[in-house]
Amino acid sequence: MEKIPTFTLRNGDLEVLTAVLAAWYQKNHVDPESECARAATATALDLLEAGFRTREDLSIALADALHPNA
Repeated sequence: MEKIPTFTLRNGDLEVLTAVLAAWYQKNHVDPESECARAATATALDLLEAGFRTREDLSIALADALHPNA
C-alpha cells in the first residue's frame, strides 16, 4: 500500500496556499474543480512543503513549476 506523504502546516500556510491558488486559477482561467486545478494544488502543496511559505515565494515558484518557459 502506498504511503501518503504528510507534513505540518504552520500558522498562516493555509491562507497563503488558498490565496495563491485562487489567484493562479483566476489568472489562468482554470475551473477550481478541474483536473488542471487539482494538479496545480498538488504542485503548490509540494512547493509549500519544500519551503515556499510566503505568498510571493509560492506564487513565483508555482508559476515557474507550471509554466517554466513563460
